[in-house]
Amino acid sequence: MREVNILLGSLGSKIELNRRMNETMEAMAQAIFRDWFVDFGPVRRKMAGATDPVAIMGGLTPDPTRATELAALFPDALDVDDLPMGWQLLALSDVANQTKGSINPQALPDTVFEHYSLPAHDSGHGPAMDLGATIKSNKVPVPSGSVMLSKLNPEIPRVWIPNDEAGFPQIASTEFLVFKPKSGCSRGLLYFMFRDPTVRQILEGMVTGTSKSHQRISPPALLQTKLVVGDGSAFGAFDEITEPMVKRLLALRAENRTLAETRDYLLPRLMSGEVRVGDATLEIAA
Repeated sequence: MREVNILLGSLGSKIELNRRMNETMEAMAQAIFRDWFVDFGPVRRKMAGATDPVAIMGGLTPDPTRATELAALFPDALDVDDLPMGWQLLALSDVANQTKGSINPQALPDTVFEHYSLPAHDSGHGPAMDLGATIKSNKVPVPSGSVMLSKLNPEIPRVWIPNDEAGFPQIASTEFLVFKPKSGCSRGLLYFMFRDPTVRQILEGMVTGTSKSHQRISPPALLQTKLVVGDGSAFGAFDEITEPMVKRLLALRAENRTLAETRDYLLPRLMSGEVRVGDATLEIAA
């Protein structure tokens, strides 16, 4: 029993380590988004007299050459609207397209879908793997490179990036709006924009419906709402910095799902003696 507990504890520890690593990377990327596109930190530090590029970029990189390249992307002052000179206040429709469509999974009963639903999101365990025959209503197809935002009860920050390397057709609940970044934008920009507290407040102010439990955002209104300030050069630099983080986030989420499935598969077999700890260790290593 001691060996069983050690093995299961190791799996649990690895899952928790991955989760904490993802929390740290997500917080870092979120902080960069807010500093650049909400607080305009580099611009304000220039206005306060900072001349060292490393200081202008808030210590984001200690490399003076890279810091110089990044600092040059930010204006030296704010305009009369308190926005960086030359930057624009952009609507969601300026940076993304909403992808639409409908798919009936029951028309493909033997197909395994990666199913993004509200319960799956709220459980924190990732999308469900469901046979088409078990999915009772039409869903929205999720194309590669997209970001999903729940239109239901926006005070709950339900934002999802699908893993493009999942290998299964991906579908989402119709409560999710699916967006693809336009040229010059990126999925990381959309993801961290939708999760930013200031943007969340805007979304919460857009709801319609009288029932507290069923308030929704109007998709046409959302597309026309001004959500982000910036320009193409800064957006591109943000993508260069955060896309490796996004890929790592998705890889660790996929690893955690595999580890959790392995743990759940092994637990009853280890307890019954059907599988020995040595066999299980070899299976995990393989």
